[in-house]
Amino acid sequence: MSGKSGSPSRGFEQIRRFILPLAILFVLAIVGGYFLTKSSNRLTNASAEPDPLADEREHAPALQLIDQKGKTRSLEEFKGKVVLIGFWAADCSTCVMELPAYNEIAKRYRPDGLEVIAINLDPKEVGEKSAKEIWDRGDYGFGSYLDPEKKVAGALKVETLPSAVVLDRSGRMAFHSYGANDWQSPETARLIEDLLLEE
Repeated sequence: MSGKSGSPSRGFEQIRRFILPLAILFVLAIVGGYFLTKSSNRLTNASAEPDPLADEREHAPALQLIDQKGKTRSLEEFKGKVVLIGFWAADCSTCVMELPAYNEIAKRYRPDGLEVIAINLDPKEVGEKSAKEIWDRGDYGFGSYLDPEKKVAGALKVETLPSAVVLDRSGRMAFHSYGANDWQSPETARLIEDLLLEE
């Protein structure tokens, strides 16, 4: 009596079902590792140690932002990203000089999870005219919002210009900058990169 052998095509199908999922997992691991390495290699200014005081950071209040077109956006929508909020006014020359630096930071770190937004504190008419003209001339690639009544500035403890507040990925206030700041310095880069690497 001759034995009955299995179908070759059936055996191939079983092998294919076994190997295909492994191949997919292997590719995903390679791709994920590539992007993880690429991100960590980009952030060359980051510290080796995490911030031991991170848990003591104060959460930013729930705030509504109004853009130059009158549309409203919640600050909470940015959770999950590191957010650099720069406050400025049209008659503050130092503030205006910082806008290109914000633009460079936005372009450099956007792939790593940084969101840069600028909030103008001019009275309504000035903000809608002069500040808009400055903004349009600069052709800046990050968000622009208006705060004529200074509600957002007050909630984030901003009392002078220029000022900036940096929020971590959990929406907590990690850093305040009062007065002019060198946004291209290694110290500032380290601060931002440390926050970008936090989970």
